[in-house]
Amino acid sequence: MTENITEYFDELNNQLIQLERKYNPQKTNLHFEYDAIPNVDEQLFYELLKLSRKAIEIIKDEPDRYSNRTPYARGLFDFWYEFFLIISSASIRVKKSANSDHFPKDKIYGIIEGLIDISEFSIIVLGDLYFRNREALGNTLLAFYSDDLINMVKKKKTTIKSKNVRGFLDDTVKAVGRRIKDGS
Repeated sequence: MTENITEYFDELNNQLIQLERKYNPQKTNLHFEYDAIPNVDEQLFYELLKLSRKAIEIIKDEPDRYSNRTPYARGLFDFWYEFFLIISSASIRVKKSANSDHFPKDKIYGIIEGLIDISEFSIIVLGDLYFRNREALGNTLLAFYSDDLINMVKKKKTTIKSKNVRGFLDDTVKAVGRRIKDGS
């Protein structure tokens, strides 16, 4: 099964690259140009949700699914790293455009749940993946901020066993709250 997982992540990474090419035609480096995605639409969020669900589905039954020592860990890392960059950039664009109401709530909530679910992997790997996950979750929460959304995150947190993941969520929600309070 592990060999298939590696192949699945290769395919998901290819799909993610194609999606980025479509929405970032100038090939701007998303590491440095945080709002490089010039146009964000409902279809982008739909495709990102679909990809994140597939990525989580592929590994859900693997006993070591979040280990950084599996043969597929590199593909998992690469996929989520690029995913985090794209969703973060897209969320910044939405925040700047002030058009968050144009996006279906269920898709945004689904993406946020995926960002929370995969945080179990990013806190194990730490380093840049951890920060990119936190940045993606924070920027998405900022762009689509509502009390209902924050309550959903808090409710989701109650289902998480890992103290580190719960801390990750607490820190991210607090940082978002400070940004909202400051008006940024």
